[in-house]
Amino acid sequence: MAPARAATTRRRKDKPVLYLLAGPNGAGKTTLYRALLLTGTLPADAEFVNADHHEAQHLQHIKDPLARSRAAQQWAEARRAELLQSGQSFVSETVFSHPSKLALISEAQAQGYFVMLLVVALEDPQQLLERVAQRVREGGHAVPQERILARYPRTLAHLTRAVRLADAAVLYDSQDVTPGTHTAVALCKKAWTQELVQPLPGWAQRVLWGQE
Repeated sequence: MAPARAATTRRRKDKPVLYLLAGPNGAGKTTLYRALLLTGTLPADAEFVNADHHEAQHLQHIKDPLARSRAAQQWAEARRAELLQSGQSFVSETVFSHPSKLALISEAQAQGYFVMLLVVALEDPQQLLERVAQRVREGGHAVPQERILARYPRTLAHLTRAVRLADAAVLYDSQDVTPGTHTAVALCKKAWTQELVQPLPGWAQRVLWGQE
């Protein structure tokens, strides 16, 4: 059984689930989402709250890129709040470069949710720049290079706290250049950690223990 599916299978059956996809820009969060849908790890009927998709589909009338991005983030925050109030299981995506996402985990748990954190990252930030550039060439959304590089260490630092706060977490490495390839490298449940590969990628070591 896939690590993420095994972790949620053992949850209390009466709890809704917040599946939180987290990782740096360009790491492959949306690609991982599609892969986990295909394997049945993520339920097909769970709404996917994705600010980037909303921006591309509904906010192109806002010409200023910063204002458009801000509006998309505000929409995502409001939609997550609505779903938490409704008690529905759902999926959301975040770079996790801001500590407010830690509060999102705590809020969901306070409202009775099982929080499944699905982390995807890779070791070399330069590879993130290349992937975002390729995404733009294919018609996807751009992210300034300086923002990607500035967010990377913040994301890993916040995820160090998030993997202990979430009810369960699976770490996926997307270093492989094969499109859509993600390797599950670690499974966490609070203070318990299972390493699925040896050695762990450096970024995963930093997330799990704050060191390499």
